Amino acid sequence: MTALIVVPLVLGLVLIVTLAKYVTQTNEHRAPEARVTPTAAPEPARPVFDPNAGAPLPTNRVVAFYAVPGAAATGPAYQLGDAMLARLRDQAAQYQALDPAHPVVAGIDLVVSVPDQYPGDDGSYRHHVDKATIDSYVEFCEKYGLVLFLDLNFGWTDPLTELNNFREYLRLPFVHVAIDPEWMFPRRNGVPGVNLSNVRAADLNPLIDAVAEMPERYQVPRKMFLIHQYRPDGDGLADPYDPAKALIADKRNLRDDRRVDVIVHVDSVGGWPGDIELKTQQYNTWVTQSMQQHGNFRYGGFKIFYQLESKHKLMTPQQVMALRPPPMVITYGN
Repeated sequence: MTALIVVPLVLGLVLIVTLAKYVTQTNEHRAPEARVTPTAAPEPARPVFDPNAGAPLPTNRVVAFYAVPGAAATGPAYQLGDAMLARLRDQAAQYQALDPAHPVVAGIDLVVSVPDQYPGDDGSYRHHVDKATIDSYVEFCEKYGLVLFLDLNFGWTDPLTELNNFREYLRLPFVHVAIDPEWMFPRRNGVPGVNLSNVRAADLNPLIDAVAEMPERYQVPRKMFLIHQYRPDGDGLADPYDPAKALIADKRNLRDDRRVDVIVHVDSVGGWPGDIELKTQQYNTWVTQSMQQHGNFRYGGFKIFYQLESKHKLMTPQQVMALRPPPMVITYGN
C-alpha cells in the first residue's frame, strides 16, 4: 500500500522538474523584449538673431537735432521739452512727405564728450557731459521713440577707450555712435579749436570694429556709425597727412564691415552766397564719389545750420533730397 502511494509522488515530481527545465530553455531562446525608454520633450527652437530686424537703415531715413546740452548756440536739442520735440517732428515730417518709401525716424545727435582748449585734470582736452544729463536724454528718446547718437569729440583720449566709456548706453537698441574727427588728435599734435586735425583710417577702424560687434554681443539691431566730415580727405593728395589740406588722410582704408552702417556726413557750415552750391559739391565729392571709388561705406549724411546758414538762405528739404544719393541721415544744428 505504501509503495502504491510513493510511486505516483515520484512520478509527479519528475514531471514537475521536467516542465521547469523546458520552460527555462524556452525562455533562454526567446528574443528579449524591447525596452521602451521615455524621451524628453524637444526643446523649443531658439529664434535666430537677426541684426537687420529693427535696424534704422536702410529701411528708414533719420532726421535728428544736434546739440551740446545746455549750449543753445550749438543746436536745437540743447534743451529737452515739448517745443523741441514738436519742432523736430515737424522737420522730420517734411522729409517724410518727400519720400514716403522711407519712413522717417526722428532723433537727437548729442555731444557727450565735449572738446576743450585746455587739457583739464587728465590732460585729455575734452570733458564728459554729466551722467544725469545723459540719462535724461536717453530716457527722453526711449519715451518718445527717438534714436540717439552719442557724439564723441575725442581730444587727446585714445579713441577706443573713449568709446568704451559709453558702453552702458550702447547696449540699448536705439543708441548709436557719431564721431567728429575735427576735434580728434590721436597723436597729441594739436589742440581742439586751435589747430586743424588730421586723422587716419587706422584711428577710426578700431571704433568701426567695436561698434560692428555690438549687435551680436548685446542682441540689438545693427548700429549706425556717423562720421562728420567738414574738410576734404587726403586720397590723391601728395601729402594726405597735412592738416591744412585734409581731415581724413586715407578714407579709402576705412574698414568695410557690413555689421555696421557707416555714414559719411557732410558737416561744413555755410551762410554766404554760393554756400549751397559749395556744400552740394562737397557732398558729391566726399560722399558720392568716395562711395563709388572705395565702396567701404553705403550711406551719406548732411547737416544744416538753422541760424548760421539762414544769414543767406537756408537749404530746403527739397534741395537736400535732390542730392544723389539722397542722404539717409540729416541733422540740424544752429
